[in-house]
Amino acid sequence: MDTAIVDTTLLTFADGSPGVVEDGAVAIAGDELAYVGSVEGFDPGDAEKVIDGSGLVTMPGLVDAHVHSKHTLLRGGAQDVPEIEWMNRALGPLSAAATPEDRAAGARLGVLEATLAGATTIGEYADHVGDLVEAVYRPFGTRVAAIETINEVREDRSDLGPRDLYEFDRDRGAGALSRANALFEDYGDDPLVEPMYGPQALDMISPDLLERVHDAARERDALVHMHVAQGEREAIQIEERYGAEETTVSVLEDLGLLGPDLLAAHCHGTTPGERERMVDAGARMVGCPSSIAAIDGIVPPMAHYADLGGTVGLGTDQAPGPGHHDTFRETRTAAVLSKTDATDPTAMPAWEALSLATVGGARALGIEDRVGTLEVGKAADVITVDTTAPAVAPTVDRPFHTVVPNLVHSATGREVRDVFVAGERVVAEGEFLPADANAIVAEARERATDLFERAADDWRAAGSELVDHADAGRL
Repeated sequence: MDTAIVDTTLLTFADGSPGVVEDGAVAIAGDELAYVGSVEGFDPGDAEKVIDGSGLVTMPGLVDAHVHSKHTLLRGGAQDVPEIEWMNRALGPLSAAATPEDRAAGARLGVLEATLAGATTIGEYADHVGDLVEAVYRPFGTRVAAIETINEVREDRSDLGPRDLYEFDRDRGAGALSRANALFEDYGDDPLVEPMYGPQALDMISPDLLERVHDAARERDALVHMHVAQGEREAIQIEERYGAEETTVSVLEDLGLLGPDLLAAHCHGTTPGERERMVDAGARMVGCPSSIAAIDGIVPPMAHYADLGGTVGLGTDQAPGPGHHDTFRETRTAAVLSKTDATDPTAMPAWEALSLATVGGARALGIEDRVGTLEVGKAADVITVDTTAPAVAPTVDRPFHTVVPNLVHSATGREVRDVFVAGERVVAEGEFLPADANAIVAEARERATDLFERAADDWRAAGSELVDHADAGRL
């Protein structure tokens, strides 16, 4: 074996519960888990590296199932504005000014942050996502669901009013579909890359292109990862284009596109009845509670979807708005907001929230056969977390275990000590190994400064409420 972690508390998530194992051990051989269980009788033998797991919890790597890391340079640039103007007037002018190099620098920072906080799999949703795979994910050794954004609308839409229909650019959409198809040729045999199709949202793509996307996905047995019912802006576009009685879910049903190959992001504009139909159809969901709370002032229906028996994962979405790519923080937000939304302190208990960030996210991305649990033969995507750190201490084992609630409600992500992806150690005692973390942050700071300056005139002309806040000295 290559690495053994001994005398550690395990969370396996292999049996429908956190699967706590006191005094446990894990062995990594190559890219797989060779042993998971009690340390009693376990012999690390000739392991090249033996890690003393005392005071550590060892668990599956976290799955951040929905991320736009290219926007990380825009952190702090789009928040505290009405949802109707967030995308087009707040984020849009900044995003439109970003160069491919800016986006790669943002992705490096976002993936660095996510990895240091325990994420081993990231659902990266971007146009030209293959460029990010090459510039960021492969050099960093991070497992990625590579989702090519497919839409037919221009990025800068700051001149449009709420009821102005988006104009579709068919060439833009066809080019995006071609890039998505190419992902399967380029990465079909890469064990760390899972290509997917990403029709951005029903309001941003024509029905005929959406059907072509689904046909291509079914031909390749791939998932379609799509933003679904994500707020007032989308709802208005659907009403204007399809009719006053139509919704995103009803149109998807009419098109025959609601099924087990759909991974629906957000879903906060769905009704309870629509969610029942989605679950019945086998559609999966990924919730981004920090993002949707910050951008829409709404709680995504993760708890209800899970209660219905649906598959649910968690995502951090993008840094502008929610502010972070820390999946541990996201579990707490999911739990607390779900309790508040339901006015029920038993909603979204800690063990369920942490499950969404591990096995739930793996199921949402369709890779649960490889990751999401600690089981012999699965990929060695493993993290250790220091439970002696002040934020999560004390953690006790009697008369019950407090490790799961402490991780969900108290961890900050900074307690993550080690991160392994497919057996490769990418974080060791809190240090990021694949690249110079300080250099990544410095480049991001420099590029963000230039980007915001370049975008200043267009940002001001877009006229979001942030302009008034800046002029008043609040920003």
